[in-house]
Amino acid sequence: MTDVRVEQVDLDLGTPMMYRDFGAYVRLAHDPQQMDEASALALLCTRMPQLVGNLEVRRVP
Repeated sequence: MTDVRVEQVDLDLGTPMMYRDFGAYVRLAHDPQQMDEASALALLCTRMPQLVGNLEVRRVP
C-alpha cells in the first residue's frame, strides 16, 4: 500500500496538479479551481499505474 498525501494549493493557470514520488509515499498537490481531487487522483494513476488498487489517500492541511 502506498500513501498518497493530497494537498490543495494554488497553482499556475494550466498546471492543475503536481506530484512527486518519494518511494514510501507520493505527494500530490492539486489546484481545486482547476481540477477536483478525484480527477487529480485518476490522472496520478495514469502516470503511476502501480498505484491502481494499491493506494491510501491522506489529506494534508
